[in-house]
Amino acid sequence: MSFECVLPGRLWTWYDEGVEVHDAHLTWFQREGADRYASGAACDQTFDDFLARGPWVDGVPPQVVEAVTVVVRAKLAALPEG
Repeated sequence: MSFECVLPGRLWTWYDEGVEVHDAHLTWFQREGADRYASGAACDQTFDDFLARGPWVDGVPPQVVEAVTVVVRAKLAALPEG
């Protein structure tokens, strides 16, 4: 499966789908015109839920899951305690 790291550590895309890492959550999205949704769609996922359950969408390339996991763990480790 082909994918592209659009913004290192922040944004990946594959086919008509993608994921963006924000400060406190992920946004999984489909581009406008994708087959699954005629007008595009997106959903947010907390870091904790991602680490516990994996991606909210099917068909994410394993390399993207691995890269996002590294970024999410680093962001959580950088949070102040408490």
